[in-house]
Amino acid sequence: MARPRPRPSLSALLLGSVIAALPFPGHGATDRPLLIAADGGLSLHAALDALESANPAVRAARLAQQAARAELARVNVRPNPTVQAQVSNTEARRYPYAGTDRLLRVEQLIERGSKRELRTATAEAVEQATGLDLADALRRQRVELVIAYLELAAAQRLADLATGNLADYRRLLEATERRVAAGDLAPVDATRLRVEAERAANEERAAQNARAQARLGVAVLLGAEAQAARLRAIDPLDGREPMARLADEARVTLERGLDAAIGRRPDLRAAERRLSAARQAWALAASLRTRDVMLGVQADRAPGFGGTVFGISATVPLFVNNDFSGEIARAQADVDAAQAALERTRAAALAEALRAHEQLQSAVQRSLRLLDQTLPAAQRVADALEIAYQQGAASLTDLFDARRQRSAVQAESIRAQADVGQAHAAWRAAIDGEADAAPPGKP
Repeated sequence: MARPRPRPSLSALLLGSVIAALPFPGHGATDRPLLIAADGGLSLHAALDALESANPAVRAARLAQQAARAELARVNVRPNPTVQAQVSNTEARRYPYAGTDRLLRVEQLIERGSKRELRTATAEAVEQATGLDLADALRRQRVELVIAYLELAAAQRLADLATGNLADYRRLLEATERRVAAGDLAPVDATRLRVEAERAANEERAAQNARAQARLGVAVLLGAEAQAARLRAIDPLDGREPMARLADEARVTLERGLDAAIGRRPDLRAAERRLSAARQAWALAASLRTRDVMLGVQADRAPGFGGTVFGISATVPLFVNNDFSGEIARAQADVDAAQAALERTRAAALAEALRAHEQLQSAVQRSLRLLDQTLPAAQRVADALEIAYQQGAASLTDLFDARRQRSAVQAESIRAQADVGQAHAAWRAAIDGEADAAPPGKP
């Protein structure tokens, strides 16, 4: 019998989905239904797969790309010819139709200076930039979705932890009340334990509320608010080994240099395309100084001349009042602004990558320290005091302190594991995806 295939870790899903699945410019959306199980279970892979068609920010970026495509189609055309028809009379107070002049004139503007090509090149660069904006919107929304999903996974574990703690206190309270009834303990101990159980109940209610808020956070990103109450994350948080591997991989990437790593970020490429568009727009503004020519052909049926006469005309502008210096200066300012925007985007991308790397390393170290040292020590202390209390060798105060400490460390460890996944998502979004990254659904 074939062995069951293990579920991919969150790190594998991030490697394959957060960056590598970004669309190419012009990539069309496909309507993908949100795959939620009957019990509300939602995998990270299914959520990421549905994001492209369900997320409002991604849909808005796609509409902007469609508008840019329409603009490209609008400017990539020649000017339309014009047709003029005219009927006139050369005899005063007499209007016989047979004696009228009838004129038909056709004019065509001939653009010179490669104006149409420059308009098209400008619009193409803008359309490519909006396609990269779509990719960047999807990149950012994927990061937000991963962070929200991990928040939900952690909130579920924290809620389970709070429910388990409450159940433990209630069982201990029942045992303590029996001992009080038997005369082995003072009634004040049962009262103190009852207060502690109420405190645990309040913590359990707070954890349930935090889980509901985390569900809503995921649902909003997927446009599935109506299903928020039943959402449940089914992918677990990464364990110790994946976290250590993620930190090592990030360190290697940093050592190789971040410039190459961030070079294919869609926001950087979009800024480059906008700089190219600005340069094309400057060339288009400069081409205004190349005179266009209006050519005309006309046929005039003139009875006074004994038949039909033909004519040809050419019209050119005289740059007497305007030599388009203002248009060229404005276009140059736009080029300078686009260059500055590219430099700012590159600097921000580099800072974001460095910050994300430090956050990932810090989160991994903190989580490993909790898993390897703090959590086992807190568990040993709590177990020892449980036994000591049962044997009468420890006070109720000691037991409360040990239990609170263990619960606090368990909760901190869960949050630290979620922090690692969130920091890794931010790191992967800050750099280009690895070429050998696992595809979605592959371990």
